[in-house]
Amino acid sequence: MKSNRLRLSLLTGLLVAVVSGPALAAGKSIKVIMTWSGEGTIHSISTDRMLFMGEFEGIMYAETAKGELDAAFASCPANQHINIKSKKTEASGYCNIAVSGEDTVFAEWTCEGELGACKGKFTLTGGTGKFEGVTGSSELTIRSVISSVAAGMSSGSVVRSTAGLAILPKLTYKLAAGN
Repeated sequence: MKSNRLRLSLLTGLLVAVVSGPALAAGKSIKVIMTWSGEGTIHSISTDRMLFMGEFEGIMYAETAKGELDAAFASCPANQHINIKSKKTEASGYCNIAVSGEDTVFAEWTCEGELGACKGKFTLTGGTGKFEGVTGSSELTIRSVISSVAAGMSSGSVVRSTAGLAILPKLTYKLAAGN
């Protein structure tokens, strides 16, 4: 994760925030895709349930390659419950989305589903700089192999690297008046 923090510093230095226009005050909707990598710890919490506690990081890309949240770095602590018997999963977490050194968006998310595909809600809860007071949300799909990998691991095992994809098909957001 330290190399990802270095990437965040480099990315922050390279990103130039797009100037907010009047259309943003009224609201905007974009499709966002985030490839991510993660690490954490697997714990047995019953005979047929596992808990993954960790963090995933990645870069969010707007489908159009335009807008305030394109090429933003996201760091997301997460918990995922995995039912090995029913092959169901549920997860929740938070995200810190760095657009620049001064401009950050905060979010919460939840999802549930089958192993490998978790669907739910992604909600913007605030921000700093030009994103202070931002609100918005989207449906969320997270695809990952962590559930399959976890099934074969013992309690206390450390997952050094896992990867996946997060999709926000219609992230609608609105900046606070004056931003």
